[in-house]
Amino acid sequence: MNIIEFKDVAKSHLTQKLYENVNLEINKGDKIAIVGNNGSGKSTLLKLINEDEYPTYGDIVIEEEAQIAYFDQFGETSLDKSVKELLDSPFEHIIKAQVHLEEVSTQFTGEADNDEKVMEEFQKASDLFESLGAYDYIHLQSEFIDVFELDSKLDREFKDLSGGEKQYVRLAIALFKESNLVILDEPLSYFDKKKTAWLANFISKSSKAFLVVSHSIDFIRLFSNKFFDVDNFKVTTYEGDYRTYQKDKKIQLKEEKKENREKEFEIEKTRERIKKKEILVQGVGNNRSHAVILRRMERELERLEKGKNVHSKESEYTYNSSPEEYLTINKDIGDVIASVNNVSKEFPEKTLYKDVNFDILKNSKICIVGENGAGKSTLLKMILGEEVPTTGTIDINPKAKFSYIEQETILEDENMRITEYIQDKTGLNQDFIEGAIDSLFNYEEEFRSKKLYMLSGGEKKRLEIFTNILAETHLLVIDEPSTYMDRYSRSTIANMLNEYHGAVVLVTHDKELLRMINFEMFDIRDRLFREKERG
Repeated sequence: MNIIEFKDVAKSHLTQKLYENVNLEINKGDKIAIVGNNGSGKSTLLKLINEDEYPTYGDIVIEEEAQIAYFDQFGETSLDKSVKELLDSPFEHIIKAQVHLEEVSTQFTGEADNDEKVMEEFQKASDLFESLGAYDYIHLQSEFIDVFELDSKLDREFKDLSGGEKQYVRLAIALFKESNLVILDEPLSYFDKKKTAWLANFISKSSKAFLVVSHSIDFIRLFSNKFFDVDNFKVTTYEGDYRTYQKDKKIQLKEEKKENREKEFEIEKTRERIKKKEILVQGVGNNRSHAVILRRMERELERLEKGKNVHSKESEYTYNSSPEEYLTINKDIGDVIASVNNVSKEFPEKTLYKDVNFDILKNSKICIVGENGAGKSTLLKMILGEEVPTTGTIDINPKAKFSYIEQETILEDENMRITEYIQDKTGLNQDFIEGAIDSLFNYEEEFRSKKLYMLSGGEKKRLEIFTNILAETHLLVIDEPSTYMDRYSRSTIANMLNEYHGAVVLVTHDKELLRMINFEMFDIRDRLFREKERG
């Protein structure tokens, strides 16, 4: 049964075409991953389905009984309710049935006539309670609270939670809400292995259809049985698991390349015929019939060139090494940027770590890993002076310029063009900026003139890191940069950070990014901070 159907849908943002002639179906029980490069329109596809945006042309048919639950990257963060109230909100119909069942159970008096009637009512209430799947939902909610470590947070106000905890609560609402289609846009923020495995297992076992955008291949391969591939202004449907998708995608790319070679051959032949016809026209003078034939051939050439397939960015991606001038810190500030001396950090309910010692040198590349709640982000904030150690000291070089790149990217004026934004933040001249963009990002000229609101989450993150590098920052402190990035964005960021001549302190869970960077690794585990071997 179709829940959603796209019929010849096209979508553009002002002058930017995302896709055209999209035909796809979402059926009951589908487990769909949407894949594609940053900026290709994956999140826009979700917004079209959720009716937050509308197609430029074409039809989106939503089945009358469709009930859609939606989790996005940047949802509500200031709800004025407790965690328990919000976690219970998807189960209001079950809670109501449970309250009724409990009320009926108190009406037994021990008198035969009364109790017989009460028993009938109790049986009806009990049957309703079970028919709603109450016991399954109660078990799942309890399991979610345990896996996502919300046990001690149930009475707290939602607005007082950390960023990660807010994401978990919002995710629970989307998962447990009464629906037959769940849309998840980058759900793995702040996730560790345990949480990722739980969510993949939940999706696999659910009878609901799921539509998921995630750049974590390790995650989507655990549950997907269908793929929407957003590439080259098209959305192509691939049936099957991740391995089947990869195989079928390679076959399609081979066919496109073969088709392109044949079209190139036709284009070349048409060009030669046009040249010959031009010579003929010049020889016989102003002959109307020859001119008509020539114009017809020119239109045929335009049609052939327009019909060429642009290869997938993924298949052609190359990274141009960055010139040192873009990635070098020029000011001599000495060897040490910061020293962490015998630092401990404790909260009333928890000790994070004790006796942490390390130096951040002017060329240090440090990556901090550890489970959620181990204190990685807290350590970054202590280095930045936003938190203070319980004991110990953090000595900062007064000449050093720091930049803190948080997980969520907020660019102040999103109507600025990319080059204007970089110039405003760095004071560098236009030619230098354009050269740096081309070298570091390998983008077409039209990318430079894009406005910030037109960028995807991954593109905004690359821009933020890139701008801070050009601003001659001595230390980049970066918290989970790759949440919304595709594989090629990760490669670009990894190369930039590896070649950058300043210091970097990075927190990430991203295994793919970890494999790409040449950093010292430190692990926070069992309240200890220690160097970790790579691999």
